[in-house]
Amino acid sequence: MAVPGSLNRYLLLMAQEHLEFRLPSPFWILSIPSEDIARNLMKRTVCAKSIFELWGHGKSSEELYTSLKNYPVEKMVPFLHSESTYKIKIHTFNKTLTQEEKVKRIDALEFLPFEGKVNLKKPQHVFSVLEDYGLDPNRIPENPHNIYFGRWIADGQRELIESYSVKKRHFIGNTSMDAGLSFIMANHAKVKENDVVFDPFVGTGGLLIASAHFGAYVCGTDIDYNTVHGLGKASRKNQKWRGPDENIRANLRQYGLEKFYLDVLVSDASKPSWRKGTYFDAIITDPPYGIRESTRRSGSQKEIPKGIEKW
Repeated sequence: MAVPGSLNRYLLLMAQEHLEFRLPSPFWILSIPSEDIARNLMKRTVCAKSIFELWGHGKSSEELYTSLKNYPVEKMVPFLHSESTYKIKIHTFNKTLTQEEKVKRIDALEFLPFEGKVNLKKPQHVFSVLEDYGLDPNRIPENPHNIYFGRWIADGQRELIESYSVKKRHFIGNTSMDAGLSFIMANHAKVKENDVVFDPFVGTGGLLIASAHFGAYVCGTDIDYNTVHGLGKASRKNQKWRGPDENIRANLRQYGLEKFYLDVLVSDASKPSWRKGTYFDAIITDPPYGIRESTRRSGSQKEIPKGIEKW
C-alpha cells in the first residue's frame, strides 16, 4: 500500500530467536523508499527471515480481502499479467495448518486478477499469505491475530549463522564469539568492501571472520600469547592440546577469506601500541569481562634489556 512521500510498505518477518525483548509480533511493517533498498537490506541482515511488498492485511480474512480489493490494480498488473508465472505460499507463525486448510486459503484469493500460469518449481513471482498466531506456543488462539498478503522480495542471510557456526570452526576458544552476534556487530559498524577493521581483543578471530565476509581487511591484537599463536590446551571436548594448524589465519582460510587477513599481534590493549594517525574504518571488539581463558605470560619488566628505554 502506498504511503505519503513515495514510500512503499514492506512486511519484514523477524527470526523468532531474536524476540527476547517481547515484541508483540515477529512481523514488522516498514516504509522503505524502493525495492532495491529492501533487497540490499536483506543482503546484510541475519535477524530477519524474509521481506515482502505488502499488498494487504487485516485481523480477519474478511478484513484482508477488503484491504486487497482496495490495493491499486495498476500496482498488481506488472506481476499478474498473462505472460507471468507465479505461486502462492501459506506461512503460519506458531501454528501448523493441514494441506487442505492451505489450499482453502489459496482458493479464497481467486478474486485477485491473476492472469499468469501457476509454476510451483520456478515461478517468476511468489506471493505469500502470512498468519500471525502470537508468540506463546502454549496458548495458540483459534484465529490469527493478524493476516498479511504480499509479494516476496528477498530472504535474509540466516544461513550465515549455520555456515559460520562456531561448532564447525577449525580454531575455537572458550570465549569464541557466536556467529550470529558477530555478523550483527559487523552490520552495526557498517563494515563494507575494502574497509580495514581492527579488533583489540581478537581472541580466536570471530569478529574478523564476519568482517572479512563483507570484504574488509582485518587485523587485531590480544594479550594472550597462547591464543594468538594457537598454543596450549584445546577448548574442544576430547582434544587435549591445540594442533599446529589451529590459528586465526586458518579460520579465515576455512571460509576462503585468507586474502583479507593482515595480521594479529600479541599486545596489551591497555597500553598504546599504535603511532598517532593510525587509521581504521571500524574497530569492533568484545572486551574481556573476566578471565576465562588460561593465559601464558609473554614478558615482564625484568626481561627488558639494559639500554632499552621503556615506553
